[in-house]
Amino acid sequence: MNQFQFIIAFTLINFSSLCQKKDTIFLERNTYFDKANNYTIYNVIYIDSSYTSGGHKSLIDFGFSKFDSTTYFEELKGLKKDNLKTHYTDKKFSKKWIALYQYKGEFYTYHPSEFGNRYKFQITDTTTMDFTMEGPEPSVLLAVRQMDSNKFEFTRKNYWQGHKLTITIIDTAKGIAIFEFSPTKYIPHVHKQLMVSAEKAHLFKTIVNYCKTDKVPEFEFEKVNFERLEKIDNRQH
Repeated sequence: MNQFQFIIAFTLINFSSLCQKKDTIFLERNTYFDKANNYTIYNVIYIDSSYTSGGHKSLIDFGFSKFDSTTYFEELKGLKKDNLKTHYTDKKFSKKWIALYQYKGEFYTYHPSEFGNRYKFQITDTTTMDFTMEGPEPSVLLAVRQMDSNKFEFTRKNYWQGHKLTITIIDTAKGIAIFEFSPTKYIPHVHKQLMVSAEKAHLFKTIVNYCKTDKVPEFEFEKVNFERLEKIDNRQH
């Protein structure tokens, strides 16, 4: 079998495997040629409706690798000059969140090509964690204020994120919330991110950016109209 035949066979096997997933809908099928290494890269982006798939499970996994533990505790050591203080939130308030995105008016979770591009967030009694490309970035909790039954304000001490974070739950049934971060030296304006509680992420389908061999460009989602979402505010439903 020559190289071209091998590539075609390999691609068909992978496409066949993906097509066997229940209710799979393909959004993009891309081909790139790597001149430096003289081979073709195949990339497919599809909607995965299977909530038991490895892709979905990895999105809601908040476990620490050895690298994560080293990053977290080394940075935390530099932040906590005094003893950490315990702060409590409503027991019904989710402590683990993942990013939610919009495509053609619908909301999806996203499995990126470069997994460091995922965004997750966790709250403990003493800290918060922003999971990014650099691993779990810690913030020391200085204060927690419950503004109403579905809105909390967190005051944090950290190296890079905004020191004020407001979380507003806009849909309690689906676990959707808007995270509003105060300006930082890197982002000099208020930054908002749509999130969903990890416990209710299974209510949404996942868009998967799949390439077996390489990291490829990430899928472009629609810009979220936060003002519209805040006006609709169906958290009581």
